[in-house]
Amino acid sequence: MSDLFAPYFKAIKELDVSEATEHTLRGPLENLLKFLAARADSNIAVIHEPKRDANRLGAPDFKFKVHEAILGYLENKKIDESLDSVLQSTQIAKYKRLSNNIVVTNYLEWVWLQDGHIAKRETLCQRSDVGRRRARLDPDKAEKVAGLIGGFLSALPQKLADAKKLAAALAMRCHDLRDFLREELERQEREPPPGRLYGLYEFFTEAVFYELSLDEFANAFAQTLGYGLFLAKLNAEADAVTLQNAKNHIPANFALIRELVGFLDELERPEYQDIKWLLEEILGIMNALDLAAIHADLAFAKGARHPTEEERLLFDKDPYVYFYEDFLNAYDEATRKGRGVYYTPPPVVSFIVQAVEDILKRTFGIRQGLADRKRVTVLDFATGTFLLEVLQRIFEGTSKGLHQRIVKEHVLENLYGFEFLIAPYTVAHLKLSQFLQDKGYAMQDGERLNIYLTNTLEPIEPQANWLLPALTLEVKAAQAIKDRPILVITGNPPYSGHSKNTGTWITKEIDAYKKVDGKLLGEKNVKWLQDDYVKFIRFAQWKMEQVEEGVVAIITNHSFLDNPTFRGMRHSLLQTFNQLYVLDLHGNTRKKEQPPAGAKDENIFDIAQGVAVSLMIKKKRLRRAVYHADLWGRRHEKYKTLLATKKDDIEWTKLKPSAPAYLFIPQDEALRKEYEQGWLLTDIFMKSSSGIISKRDKIAFHFLREDLYRVLNDFDVLEETSLKEKYNFRDSRDGKISFVKKHIQDYGIKDEYSSPKSFKRCCILL
Repeated sequence: MSDLFAPYFKAIKELDVSEATEHTLRGPLENLLKFLAARADSNIAVIHEPKRDANRLGAPDFKFKVHEAILGYLENKKIDESLDSVLQSTQIAKYKRLSNNIVVTNYLEWVWLQDGHIAKRETLCQRSDVGRRRARLDPDKAEKVAGLIGGFLSALPQKLADAKKLAAALAMRCHDLRDFLREELERQEREPPPGRLYGLYEFFTEAVFYELSLDEFANAFAQTLGYGLFLAKLNAEADAVTLQNAKNHIPANFALIRELVGFLDELERPEYQDIKWLLEEILGIMNALDLAAIHADLAFAKGARHPTEEERLLFDKDPYVYFYEDFLNAYDEATRKGRGVYYTPPPVVSFIVQAVEDILKRTFGIRQGLADRKRVTVLDFATGTFLLEVLQRIFEGTSKGLHQRIVKEHVLENLYGFEFLIAPYTVAHLKLSQFLQDKGYAMQDGERLNIYLTNTLEPIEPQANWLLPALTLEVKAAQAIKDRPILVITGNPPYSGHSKNTGTWITKEIDAYKKVDGKLLGEKNVKWLQDDYVKFIRFAQWKMEQVEEGVVAIITNHSFLDNPTFRGMRHSLLQTFNQLYVLDLHGNTRKKEQPPAGAKDENIFDIAQGVAVSLMIKKKRLRRAVYHADLWGRRHEKYKTLLATKKDDIEWTKLKPSAPAYLFIPQDEALRKEYEQGWLLTDIFMKSSSGIISKRDKIAFHFLREDLYRVLNDFDVLEETSLKEKYNFRDSRDGKISFVKKHIQDYGIKDEYSSPKSFKRCCILL
C-alpha cells in the first residue's frame, strides 16, 4: 500500500506551501483515487470536476460513478484548511442532502461521511511533513487511509424503490438546480449577449406567459429538466440514461419536451458546468432506480400493495398525480400555494365528469355521452386530472373493439387541455399517454395529445422561432383551440387573489363583472374580481357565449356565491346560462364555517378557502333555474359521498336570485324582509375600503424587538439562497430579497439598540 501512496506523498514532500492552492495537488490526488478505484471495482469511474467560480457553491471536486449511477463525492480543500470547519459548512450540508456517501480531505486528513455522520477519520501525515523532503510515509497510516477510501468506494449507490422517496430525492435536486438556473439567467441578463437559456426565457414570455419572471422560469425549467430525465428513464427501462442520450429516450410525440430537454446539448459550455453536475446527479438517482418496484408502488391500486383507505380514495385512478403531488410538496410548497396549484382529488373529478356525462345524455340528448365523436369536444382549461377521467368514461362507454378507432377519431381530435406550468404539462402528457398505452394504444409518429403549453387567459399571436420549432407549433395550435367552438369546459383553475394574469384581453372581459343591472358596482376596490379563478370562469363563460349550447363543470373558490363584490358576476352568469347547479363543499376555515349539526367540517384541499362545484348549462328552451346544495363533513367523508353520488341523487334547493345581490345561496325570505327594514351599511359608513392585508407575516411581525432584530441580522449576513430557504421567501414584482438585503446592509444594522432610526427604516423594508 505504501508503494501506491508513494507518488502522492512525494508530491506533498516537494510542495512549496507559500505558492500552494487548493488545486496544486489535485493531479496526484486524482491519480491516487483512480488507482484505488480500479483496485476496488473496474467499473467505477472517477470524474474530476472543472475548477469553479470561488463565489459559487458548485459541484464537489470529484464524483464517483458506477454504471452511470452516482456512488459518492469527494471534496478537497487547501492543506491549511481545518476540516472541522469545513464539515460544519453550508457547502457540505448541501452535499449531504444529495448523497449519503462523501469524503472530505485537505490532502493530509481524510473524513468519510456516511448517512450524514462521520464513519471514519484518518490522517496520512502531519502538517510538518509538507515541503520537508526527508519526511517518510508511515505505512500504517497509508493503510488506514486506503481502508477509509476503500470503504467509501464499496458503498452501493442509493437504489430507490419507493415512489415517495424518489419524489423527495428528485425535488431536492431540482431545488438546487433551480437556484443555479436562476443565477445563470441573471448573469446572462447582466452580461449580453444572452445565451440559449436566456433565449428560452425570452421566448416563453413572448409565447406563453408575458408576466413570467426569471425566478419563475428557473423554477419551471428546473422541474421540466428533472421530470424530462424521469420520463427518459421510464422509457429507457434497463438502459442507462446519460446527458448525451436522454433526449433519444423521450418519445417523439413529446415533441416540446424533447425540444426543451435539448438544452442538455449546451451543457459542455463553461457557464453551464454547475447546472451540468446537478443534472448528472439527477441521472445518477434515475439510473439507480429499482424501476419494477417504482412501477409497483405507483400502481398499488392494481394490487401490487394494499393502499390505505385515503390513498385508495385519492389515487386509485391517477398514480402519476400521486407521485407529482409528493414531488411538488417536497419541491416548493410556497410556489404551489402562491400559484394555487392543487391537483383535484379523484373523487371530486369523478363526480364532476359523471355529472357532465349525465347532462350530455339527459339534457342534450347525446346518447353516447362523452364518447360521442361527432358532437362532443372537451377542454380542460387548467390541465390536472379531468382529462384522464374523461378518457376512462369514454373507454367505459365504448366496446373494446372500437377502442383503437375512438382514440384516433375522438381522443386525439376532440379532447384538449391547456397548462402554462411546464411540469404539470409534462405530467399530463405522461399520465394520459400511459393510460392509452395500458389500453393497448401506442401513439404513432406524428400523433400527439392535444394538451398545449399556453396561458388560457392570454390570446397569443404566434411568433416563429427557428431555434424552437416545436414551441412555435405549440403556440399556434393552442391559439387555434382557443378560437374553436367547445361543448364542454371543465377543470380546476388556480386560486390566486394576487393574479399575474393582467393582459389586455382578460382585463377587458372582467369588466362585465363590474356592472349589475346595467350600473357599475359603485365599489372603490373590486380586487377580488381579479382572482385567477374568476378570470377562468369568465373565459369559460366567454367561450359559451360563442356557441348555442354547452356545459361548464368546474371546482373553484366558493367566495363568488355570496360575496357582495361578486353580485355583478352572478348577474352576468344568469344572463348566459339557463341552469346553474352549485354544490358547496365548504371547508372555509377563514369563515370558521360550522355544519348545521355541529360536526367537524374539513376542506377537500389543504387550503383555508372553501370550495364549490359549479355546473353551468347553456341550451335553448331549457327552463331557467339555479339550484344549490351543501356537502359538510370530514374530508374522507366528502370523498366517499362524491364517489357514491350522481348529480340527480342530490336534493337540490331551488333558488330565486334577485336584485340587488343575486345570491347563489339559500335565503330566508321572511328574515330578509325584516333585515331590509333596518339601516343600510352605507348609511353608517359613507366610504368603503378593504382592510390591511399583510404578506410575509412570519418575517415582518414579531412580539419581541429582539426577535425582529434577529431577522434583520439574518438579512444582513446570510447569502440570498440561505435566506430564501430559511424564510421560504419568494421574489415578487414588488418584493425582491436582493433589494431588502442591500438596503439593510446600507443602513448598517450592527447592534440592536445602536441606531434606532436605521433599525426603524430596516423594519419598514421587511
